[in-house]
Amino acid sequence: MTDKNRGNTYGIMGLVLVCCVVMAFVETVVEPVYAVKSAAKAVVFLLFPLTFAKAASIRLFDRSFALNKKSVLKLLALGASIYAIIIGGYALTTNIFDYASLVASLSADQKVDNGSFIWVALYISFGNSFLEEFLFRHVSFLQLSKYAARKTAYLFSSILFAVYHIAMIGASFPLPLLLLAVAGLTVGGLIFDYVDERDQTIYNSWIIHLFADFAIMTIWYLHI
Repeated sequence: MTDKNRGNTYGIMGLVLVCCVVMAFVETVVEPVYAVKSAAKAVVFLLFPLTFAKAASIRLFDRSFALNKKSVLKLLALGASIYAIIIGGYALTTNIFDYASLVASLSADQKVDNGSFIWVALYISFGNSFLEEFLFRHVSFLQLSKYAARKTAYLFSSILFAVYHIAMIGASFPLPLLLLAVAGLTVGGLIFDYVDERDQTIYNSWIIHLFADFAIMTIWYLHI
């Protein structure tokens, strides 16, 4: 590894770690209203990396954002399949997990009620999913893999993706479901990396993430 590659590798890893720690602090300690928290996440997950990239002369907006129009239907079909799988899993486990209590805990934790739910659901599905894919897939996987070993990029991006989310929701989950969530999020991160690697674009993982969030919002809506 050259000095430049080593510097960019450590720089990207440090950047992503700082972004996760700052946003975890905002969400778990500061706990602002949802609109403020969403704006803060846009600054931390988007503007922080762009500022770093400018200082390090790294181009973040490259072909990762090129969309092949012929693949749109394929991506939508993939997203619909993900939605169906999650809803199917929910239907099969309604007698195992107390989803109503879980939703109540999440709603209280996120300060979401019937009046604000639709706006929160739209933001989580579209805006939040993009911000997370930008940081965890585009920056900490596609960009990191240009300077670090492929395995390093896979493990770093997927583990940080899982740890960040567990820091956000850990207190709301019973231990068995929390452990399942850690494993699921890590595997999910690896899958997201894999589907993006071939085309070197984040649209594949973003569509999966978007429809997965659609499914989660559907479950939330059923119990709110």
